[in-house]
Amino acid sequence: MKEIKIKITKDEEYNIYIEKGILSNLDEYLSKIIKNKRVIVITNPLVNSLYGTKLLSTLKKGEFSTDFIEVPDGEKYKCISSANYLYDELLKRKADRSTGLIALGGGVTGDLTGFVAATYMRGLSLVHIPTTLLAQIDSSIGGKVAVDHPLAKNIIGSFYQPKAVFIDPEVLSTLSDKDIKNGIVEAVKIAVIKSPDFFKWLESNIYQLLNRDIDILCELIKKSVKFKVDVVLEDPWETGLRKILNFGHSIGHALEVEAGYQDLSHGEAVALGMLIETKIARNRGICSDEFEEQIKYILAILYSSQPSRSKESKSVFKYVRNIDYNRIWETLTLDKKNIQGKIRFILLRAPGKVILIDDINKEEVIKALEEF
Repeated sequence: MKEIKIKITKDEEYNIYIEKGILSNLDEYLSKIIKNKRVIVITNPLVNSLYGTKLLSTLKKGEFSTDFIEVPDGEKYKCISSANYLYDELLKRKADRSTGLIALGGGVTGDLTGFVAATYMRGLSLVHIPTTLLAQIDSSIGGKVAVDHPLAKNIIGSFYQPKAVFIDPEVLSTLSDKDIKNGIVEAVKIAVIKSPDFFKWLESNIYQLLNRDIDILCELIKKSVKFKVDVVLEDPWETGLRKILNFGHSIGHALEVEAGYQDLSHGEAVALGMLIETKIARNRGICSDEFEEQIKYILAILYSSQPSRSKESKSVFKYVRNIDYNRIWETLTLDKKNIQGKIRFILLRAPGKVILIDDINKEEVIKALEEF
């Protein structure tokens, strides 16, 4: 088992456990976290059908009193109305401050459950059991919880740390190819901002990852989590260094809003965001053509049947052709990373060399979108 400790403050710490099959034996760990043995599992119908029975069996083994609440899957359900529904259900079940909430699912379930845990009765114990690759390496790590607004993604939220995160790579076997790719995209982001060596490792192992080699996937999770934890520990509240984790997310989030949180997945949006933000960096002379091609090539392996290192290679996505560039800009002006009206982007000079730019303008964003 891989065990990673996150110590946010002197009195606030938790562990991330990474182990194949941990879903079947996490009761002994939970018993140390949820003292009164009462938990409510928040999940979605698909994940519940796949893993609800197994988790319930594990919780019964640990003599936990357990309820399950389902919320539909999809980014459009990560909203205030879903939070209100969960508040209603928690009140019906007379959940109190000693009740623990378990988020069983992907990033939507984790963010929504975390937001409710942070705000119901001013805070319930929260445990993450992420079931997508993206959630395992990103959204379940670091304590960000939020719901979306129709005009801006993750604009209503807080920092609220879980009591534990349990990552079971075996659950990835039931994911769609699209979900696997979404997770790999986030790993590419982590690698390119943090570790040139990890980026090279990804390039060397990308096809094994796409073929779901379980040992390689485990290695991906461990590497990604370690690098994200390193950043989070240096800047838990995102006042400085942690902002680098937003590479690709400014444009990516705007595209998700433009899509109405449908059709375009988070991973696809971030991939587009990394490509377009890298194009802005290249146009500014911040990065080289060679670096832009590195990013394009690895993402083309994920989203194109014929990746090519040549500059004539086709775009990975066609989605950008059909959007309103002016609306994208207006959405960018509402991004929570902006300060005093200045549009902030994370741009890269090269793998591992990051720069924060706070004078992004409309013309260069539209130019990059048009070139893309």
